[in-house]
Amino acid sequence: MAEQIWIIDDERELADSVAKYFGMFGLAVHTEYTADSIKAISSDVKVVLLDINLGRQSGYDCIEIIRKLAPQAKILLISARNAECDMLKGYHLGADDYIVKPFSLQVLLLKVKNLIAKENLGVECYKDLMVDKDAMTIKRGAEVIHLKNMEFKLFIYLFNNRGKVLDKDDIILNVWGEGYYSDNTLNIHIRRIREKLERFSGEYIATIWGTGYKFL
Repeated sequence: MAEQIWIIDDERELADSVAKYFGMFGLAVHTEYTADSIKAISSDVKVVLLDINLGRQSGYDCIEIIRKLAPQAKILLISARNAECDMLKGYHLGADDYIVKPFSLQVLLLKVKNLIAKENLGVECYKDLMVDKDAMTIKRGAEVIHLKNMEFKLFIYLFNNRGKVLDKDDIILNVWGEGYYSDNTLNIHIRRIREKLERFSGEYIATIWGTGYKFL
């Protein structure tokens, strides 16, 4: 059985007890105890339970690495910190959920199952966005962000390749296919997406001058 879940927590006893409990419900778990171990994560991991306080290192710093090495993985932050600012920081960095120590193993298991179910349904949470690829909808809290068909197709291509610098020609080929679409067509669609996504929030799409775009 493939290891579906990674637990990274320097409290070895806690990490091992969570792994044992999850194993009772048929979930395959791999435990690690240091931030450096994240570099060995595989792309097929479904959920990462990530402690924020990892000795001298911070779990916050691991989020970007996880997004690069296992972009489809859901990240559930574990922490004794219960301040709103700590939770918001985690969400803004790309975490999907947050649980405060001490926690109920039953609640943690339910959260993990919900994250796996969202993945199976084509739903991804990133920063403050919830993206439903099957329903072609984007939500930010109670707000529904409406994108037209080609805008959504472009958004999904950028979103699926977040963190990567994408060449304009490659974007046009993968979104519109072969044809006579120009840089201007792409730029107009990017502008419209930005207007809708960034109206009340920060930057999502960066312009890489001379090359193309990058979903942050």
